[in-house]
Amino acid sequence: MSDRSLFRLLFAICLTLIVTQPLNAADTQTLPKPGEVFVDSNRRELVLSAKVQFPEGKPCINEFGERVQAFAGCATAAGGDAKMAGYFVFLVDVETERVFDGLIELGCRPRVHYSIQEGRQRSGLKPETRPEDYLNGDPVVLSVFWQADNGTWIEKPYQDFVIEQVEVNGQLIEKPWTPHFVFHGSGAIHKSGTGCIACPCDCPGGIIADNRFPIYDPKPKVRFDMSLAPPPGTQVYVRIRPIASRGGATP
Repeated sequence: MSDRSLFRLLFAICLTLIVTQPLNAADTQTLPKPGEVFVDSNRRELVLSAKVQFPEGKPCINEFGERVQAFAGCATAAGGDAKMAGYFVFLVDVETERVFDGLIELGCRPRVHYSIQEGRQRSGLKPETRPEDYLNGDPVVLSVFWQADNGTWIEKPYQDFVIEQVEVNGQLIEKPWTPHFVFHGSGAIHKSGTGCIACPCDCPGGIIADNRFPIYDPKPKVRFDMSLAPPPGTQVYVRIRPIASRGGATP
């Protein structure tokens, strides 16, 4: 075998090992300790420490319904206990305002934001609905990862814990949840105190929202499947990544 052929063979083996190497979430960054926000400017991501809780009896937990509260949110907000802390599945241990600041540090920008009171005045899909009636900002993606009992790391997109229900020709069918998340920042800018991070509808109470529809209504019908999440009490991490920043508006 020639030296060139040997080099090509070794290169192919190394490339295969790199591509097939399983992702270890712990190797991607320094994990935040409880009470910390980890901002990685090189990877353009923010990582939060959280615990799983089972908000039994709350809307959209193991049953279909409409919900404004996020499934991932903070225990504190606006200088006190978060109003919606009991609704979250992934309870983050820092203030919502610190999450907002971390995303701003990454270059993520809100564009259309309102207080809860202002948002109610723009609610609903109507013939006169305008672009300003949708919360808006740089698009983001979220995921949750944790270490399993066998030591391996598992990471799932935020939307993979949820099923959406829609009506087609008078029949209800289930489909994957397909949100369009944007960083609007309203909850921190207007100090709503809800603690919500990523809401399943276009709600100005949090800082990230699914803005497929105008503010508040219509709300998608969704169900968070607790069997897809790790057991209550599990230490998990929430990762938020801006897709791209268009610059422009700042609070």
